[in-house]
Amino acid sequence: MVKHLLILLFSLPLLALVVTEPIIKGELSQIQKFNGTLSFNQKSKLASESTGLITKLYFEEGDYVKKGTVLLEIDTQILDATIKSIQASMKEVFYSLQRARLDFNRYETLLAKESVSKQKYDEFYFQKMQLEQKYLSLESSLQAQNIAKNKKSVKAPFDGYISSRKVQVGEWLKQGSEVALLVNPKKLDILIHLPSSYIQNIGSNKTVLVKINGKTYKSKLLATLLSGNERTRTFPIKLRLFPSNDKFFDGMQASVSLQKSLIKDVLLVSRDGIIKRFGKDVVFLVKDKKAVMVPVTVIGFEGQKVALSSANLKVGDKVVIKGNERIFPNQEIK
Repeated sequence: MVKHLLILLFSLPLLALVVTEPIIKGELSQIQKFNGTLSFNQKSKLASESTGLITKLYFEEGDYVKKGTVLLEIDTQILDATIKSIQASMKEVFYSLQRARLDFNRYETLLAKESVSKQKYDEFYFQKMQLEQKYLSLESSLQAQNIAKNKKSVKAPFDGYISSRKVQVGEWLKQGSEVALLVNPKKLDILIHLPSSYIQNIGSNKTVLVKINGKTYKSKLLATLLSGNERTRTFPIKLRLFPSNDKFFDGMQASVSLQKSLIKDVLLVSRDGIIKRFGKDVVFLVKDKKAVMVPVTVIGFEGQKVALSSANLKVGDKVVIKGNERIFPNQEIK
């Protein structure tokens, strides 16, 4: 009796419980990811405009400095002595010039009264002119020496971080010697090489989303550079990252996902509806309360949906999205 009961139970058809979803019609955006490189747009190799011995150094690698900050000073002893000498000469010439002007004014009055000869008048005139030119020459020399002294220090041309330091106190600098590398962390550019078909879909005023270290940031197109790569047939575009408080490093990888084209009127269903059977992509439909296995071709993905192609599918067909891994063709399902 028990044996017959077991045979009866195993001969009954298995009823599978599943969840279905209808196939819908929609659009598929063809998206492709491209990698690029992030770099600081404003970076400067600071150099010395003068020669001399470094006497003071005010920065370290990694320091943040403001525009105009003095970074180092070069010895100015000889310049200081020269400036003092010129200043002393200017005082001497100034007093002589004041006296010459008084004499000239007096002789100018006497000449008008015909109380002095024209020759004597001319002597005082040219003496005054000579002293005036000498004073102007000394002024120019003093200005030149002050400019030279100002060049005995190196200042930050913009706000930024000291990326590297090339000198130490006590070193002798030559004109043009590199002192440090200064970078501005606020101006960040991304260079990405794209096929021409993708470049056309990026407008100059369009916001482009980029990913850096798994985080999404906004950027805008700065330029499409016309010089491409003949081997890969790609063309560089330059994006400017919007201001951010996050910290970035020169050379970091950045990626963008761009749409190449839009395919309309495709069949869409949840990604969970696709499974592998016998090495092929298939879906299970529910027809007459039974599972029907249908091979499909995956066109692409749109969010949580997958776009399918099959002559045996149509809008409204119910696709099993949960429980499909446990069922088999022609199995009764609920």
